[in-house]
Amino acid sequence: FFLDFFHFTPFTPFVRSSSFMSSFEPSWANPGAPPPAAAPPQVPQYGTNQTSAPANAGNVQSALSLFNMSLAVLMSASGVLGILKNSGFSADIFVALYMILFGLLLFTYELMWWKSVDSITRSLRKNFGFLFGVKGKSFFIIFIAFLNFGLNSAGEPAKTLGLATGICLLVDGVLHFVVMLKYPEYVQNVAPQVNYNT
Repeated sequence: FFLDFFHFTPFTPFVRSSSFMSSFEPSWANPGAPPPAAAPPQVPQYGTNQTSAPANAGNVQSALSLFNMSLAVLMSASGVLGILKNSGFSADIFVALYMILFGLLLFTYELMWWKSVDSITRSLRKNFGFLFGVKGKSFFIIFIAFLNFGLNSAGEPAKTLGLATGICLLVDGVLHFVVMLKYPEYVQNVAPQVNYNT
C-alpha cells in the first residue's frame, strides 16, 4: 500500500500516484470539462443601499442622530461644569477636557450627517474613520459614556449631569449596537457622505 500510494524518485521525492489523485480530482480540474461560469464579484459602493431600506429608515437614522447630538451637547456641558466646579487641580480636569473634546467630535460627526462639508468630512474620515461604521460608532459612544462617570471631585451639578449623561450615552451606544445587529437595514447609510472629486 505504501509503495502504491507514494512514488519515491531521486528528483521528485514524495510524489503522489496519479491513480490516487484522479479519484479525488474536482470536476473543474479536468481539462475536458468546460469551466464553470463565474459571476463577477459584487463590490458594494459606499453610500449605496444594497438592499431596500424600509420607508421609515430615514426617520430612525434622524432620531438617532438628534439623540447623539443632544447627548454630545450634554457631555460637553458636564465637562465645562466639571472644570468650573472643580476645587483645585486634579485629574478630573483632564477627564473633563476629554469629555469636551469627545463631545465636540461626536457633535461634529453628527452635524456632518445633516449638512456635509467636504473638507471636514474628509478630515473626520481620515482621522476618526471608526465613526463611519455603526459598530465603531457604538463602541465609541460606550467608551465616552464611561468618561462621564469619572467626574469624582467636581461640584454637585457637574457630577449629577455627568452621571445622567453617562447613563444615557451607555444606553445610546447599546441601542446603536442592537439596531445594527437586529435591524441592519435601518442603519445601512448612517455615515456622512463625502465628495472625493473636489
